[in-house]
Amino acid sequence: MNDSNRNFLISSIVIPILSGILAILVPIIEKQPSFAHSFIVGFLLFFFCSISCFFVIPFTNKRIIEFLKDSKVSYYLFILFILLLPLVSWIFIESVKSSIFSFFIWYALPALILIFPTFIEDFSFDYVFHVISVIIIAVGFDRRYTYDITPGIGFQYEINALMVSSLILVSLSIQIGDFSKKFNWGINKKKILLPLSLSGILAIITIPIGLVTNFLSWSPQWSGTLMFFFSFIGIWLTIALPEEIIARGVLQHQLTEKVISKESKFFKYWKWSVLIVASAIFGLSHWNNTTPELAWVYILLATIAGVFYGICWWKGGLFSAMLIHTIVDWIWALLFVTP
Repeated sequence: MNDSNRNFLISSIVIPILSGILAILVPIIEKQPSFAHSFIVGFLLFFFCSISCFFVIPFTNKRIIEFLKDSKVSYYLFILFILLLPLVSWIFIESVKSSIFSFFIWYALPALILIFPTFIEDFSFDYVFHVISVIIIAVGFDRRYTYDITPGIGFQYEINALMVSSLILVSLSIQIGDFSKKFNWGINKKKILLPLSLSGILAIITIPIGLVTNFLSWSPQWSGTLMFFFSFIGIWLTIALPEEIIARGVLQHQLTEKVISKESKFFKYWKWSVLIVASAIFGLSHWNNTTPELAWVYILLATIAGVFYGICWWKGGLFSAMLIHTIVDWIWALLFVTP
């Protein structure tokens, strides 16, 4: 067995095991009303975590993408499976009408828009559909708009985050030529050192602004060693993964790569312009995450952070962008509180 096959086999075994451990631990930490609720939470977490990881681990994503490219039927069935999977929670449904409406608007419609370019050979404006789709998904990403799609169970935000990540990753897997290069967790020294250094610079810029405006308050918290590491994993999978896929993986990447040719003398200006615009959109997406009086501060800080995340995306793809995003949110959760 050559190294490639061995790595693929090991990854194919390790990913379900780790996803299974997560699926068992989460319902224990986040108590559910009954065993049925716990089972469905674990069931959904297992599949969505496994799917996301299979598409971002370098040893597995390339092979899966090659298979899906050769079998469009399998590709569409896979996406349909992801869309229908959350419906297992509908055994706890209270309002069928509300759930169906939310499901169509926030899941089915953007999925159809996202895969529309695959129905047309050599479609030149695929990025337009990708951008429109993820903007809809980003609006509905907040559980205040999608809570009735997975009714009656806890951990809804986290399940929705992994579901969104799975849906976008699978949908884009055969559409973006450099998917296996940009959308993976391939690790090297540069991809680690750059986020670490930029997160320090970002902290020097943003923490004083947060403290002066009373958006941040110094409040170190320690919940034990297990939660110390568990919170990092949680932020990595349910905040950094979906937000970086949407803001950098689609908005910044597609607008940078598809609108103006890299050979154009204007490309470098366009590249920076897209970085700023994508960062501003990322910042604006946080408008309802704090009190109305401090919303502008959150938008400003998130926009500044988005610039740094976008630079990491340029240099290190999804892994580097996720790493700096996770570090920032992790330190924030450990050392500060917000209104």
